[in-house]
Amino acid sequence: MEVCHKCGNPADYICPHCATKSCRIHMALRYLGPYRGFKSRYMCPKCWKTKQVMLNQNMINARRYKPKKYVFYKVPIIGR
Repeated sequence: MEVCHKCGNPADYICPHCATKSCRIHMALRYLGPYRGFKSRYMCPKCWKTKQVMLNQNMINARRYKPKKYVFYKVPIIGR
């Protein structure tokens, strides 16, 4: 399970640009006013500090994210 980069709680989003994992509490708010029907109200906090906007509608959902698993094993060398 993925955890937030600040608090250690379960992460809600993973930024595909900088791979920051964060919960909704530690995301940067895009719009602080009343709900106006925007698809995404949050931005990546690290991309926002570097003047890039990565909205949560373009992020990976961390609750359904399954990382790739690699299995390494030794292959016996025959004939030596």
